[in-house]
Amino acid sequence: MKKKKSNLIIKHFESPHQKNEYFLIDGNDAATIDISNAYDEVSHLLGEMGVELKYLLITHAHKSHVKALSKLKENFGGTFCLHDYELEHLMGSDKNLEPDKYLKDNEILMLGDAKIKVLLTPGHTKGSVCYYVKQANALFSGSTLLKRGYGKIWGPDSMSLMHFSLKRLGSIIPDETVIYTGSGDLTEMKKEGWIHCMRSA
Repeated sequence: MKKKKSNLIIKHFESPHQKNEYFLIDGNDAATIDISNAYDEVSHLLGEMGVELKYLLITHAHKSHVKALSKLKENFGGTFCLHDYELEHLMGSDKNLEPDKYLKDNEILMLGDAKIKVLLTPGHTKGSVCYYVKQANALFSGSTLLKRGYGKIWGPDSMSLMHFSLKRLGSIIPDETVIYTGSGDLTEMKKEGWIHCMRSA
């Protein structure tokens, strides 16, 4: 069977301190990932493209990833999703934000024809997730996987979880996948072979 070509459009915004924010469109559906400073750009695109904001996604709930969500939800709607392990961080970042949906590991979210697979990848925070779109060869990795490295860890337990998550990504994400990182430069899985050399903590 011939593989269906993905129609997913990915818009990338780089905010101060090299934080990466993303806007996804497939068909009439749109989703944000970690939008904090790019509210104006996203609101313009929603109007210009005539698409519906279906999901407000975050990879984790640190303040630098949720700053624009209340305003986006108030003006454009959308289902705010996060893993329930992130509730404590969310309360410290924005007490007025309440999740509409709790994500589960390996859950599939449909955005138009695109299947967004949720991968629980604890380490940077307990409830950090990555979003994998196989048809588009895209992984939105937040602060789990960065170019030649990974996000900040907070102690031995955090490092153990990060090891587990990186080894998991190394075993299931194909080499041709583009890694849309949460900060710094984007990369490709085939350029991050160091993951396969990690030992279990």
